[in-house]
Amino acid sequence: MKLCGHSVSPFVERVLIALEMKGTPNAVVLSDVAGGFKSEEHFSHHPLGKIPFLLLDDGRSLSESQSIVEYLDSVAGGASLVPTDPFDAAKASRIVRVLDIYYSNAIGPMGRVAFGGTATDEEVADAKNRALPEALKYLDACIEGETYAVGDGWTFADAAIMSHLYWFERLMPQFGAADLSDYPKLSAYWDTAQKSEIYQASKARADRSVAKFFENKK
Repeated sequence: MKLCGHSVSPFVERVLIALEMKGTPNAVVLSDVAGGFKSEEHFSHHPLGKIPFLLLDDGRSLSESQSIVEYLDSVAGGASLVPTDPFDAAKASRIVRVLDIYYSNAIGPMGRVAFGGTATDEEVADAKNRALPEALKYLDACIEGETYAVGDGWTFADAAIMSHLYWFERLMPQFGAADLSDYPKLSAYWDTAQKSEIYQASKARADRSVAKFFENKK
């Protein structure tokens, strides 16, 4: 199976982190976008021309990172990333939704500027002063432990947090936004997560991908 995309995207990294957590990192091969980015073939696999998408050996494809994570969790072997307790599983799913809806939308204006797009000063100020703090406060309320976000082992929620907060660390200094000190549970969790071998491997991949992306922009 091929995971099409690049680690510059937190949504691509989420899948790779999840496989590391499962102990099955070789279940997929990270590949360039089939046919080239925004090509006709790309749109045939993802109608919005986004990444990632998973290309199965039989030619079928699957888009949306969380759907890909859930599929691979079922077929790739290794440790399950879904908590056995149904309530814990629901809480892990809630964390992913908080990140993908509230956090992603909040940090979006800063991300667009960092990657050469546009956002108004008002949009950036609102993101920095209102939307992002609101999203982080919500996320902080969902975190239950310093080692694992939910329960007593890695879940798909941890993969989502790591991939998203990598970009928090990269973007916030550029925009002078606050660190995570106002969110004690999230801050304690993130301090521990950053020391893990899984996050360090992810950070190295993402750093290389970001460097390549901006080099190609020159």
